[in-house]
Amino acid sequence: MNKKDIEKWVETAKVNDSVIYYNGNLSEDRCRDENVTIIPNLFREQAEKKRVDFFQKRKTVMQKSATPSKPTFDYIARKIK
Repeated sequence: MNKKDIEKWVETAKVNDSVIYYNGNLSEDRCRDENVTIIPNLFREQAEKKRVDFFQKRKTVMQKSATPSKPTFDYIARKIK
């Protein structure tokens, strides 16, 4: 996805349509690679315009251990107007 793709999605999506814009662990991944933030930041601009909101879905199972694995999530933008 790039800026044009995101703008087109926001323009053409129906209210409550959603798109997964990132899969992984955004808070950790952005510390290792600054390019990770490009797409989330573009969706953030749409959220500031009150056009989308965000939620996330955990993809990994919670582990009760001394060395749990890194959790991964689907990061999702939902069209709100």
